Amino acid sequence: MMVFVPLTPAELKSWAESGSFTPSLAFAVTAAMRAAFGFATGDDEDAEHTALHIAALASLVSADRRLVAVAEASAEPVPSSEFGVVRVGSVVWPAVTALFGESADDEASTMKRMIADRSVEDAWDDPAVAELLAEHELLWHGPGEWSVLTS
Repeated sequence: MMVFVPLTPAELKSWAESGSFTPSLAFAVTAAMRAAFGFATGDDEDAEHTALHIAALASLVSADRRLVAVAEASAEPVPSSEFGVVRVGSVVWPAVTALFGESADDEASTMKRMIADRSVEDAWDDPAVAELLAEHELLWHGPGEWSVLTS
C-alpha cells in the first residue's frame, strides 16, 4: 500500500542514514477516507493527492514545515479514520518512492501560525488553510535527494 509519512527534517535524515524508520503517524487512501471525501474507486490520483496534503498538514502541525515521504509498506487502516490514518511498522529506506517538501519561498510560517494549537482535522476544514495548501504545492524530490530537505 502507498503510505504518506509526515516527517521532521531530523526524522528524514535518521531514516535515510539508518535505513529504516517506524513512523508514529502515516496516511493512505483507505475505504473510510474514500467514503468521507467522496472518492470513487477509479479516483486514485485525486485520492492520493488528498492523502499527500493531509500528511503535509500533519507534518506542519508537528514541525515548522511540510515534509512527506511516500513509501510502499504494509499498513493497517485505523478503523473509521476519515483522514486515512494507518498503522505502519518499520519501513526500509528503499521502499521510499518520493519525497515532497516545502520550497524556500513558500508560506510555511504563515500557515504554521494559522494552524497553531489545532488538529489536522480542524485545520483541514479552514478555508484559508485550504487556499494556502492549494496555492503552495510541495516540490517533488527523489529519495536520493533527501539531504536537500534536511537543512
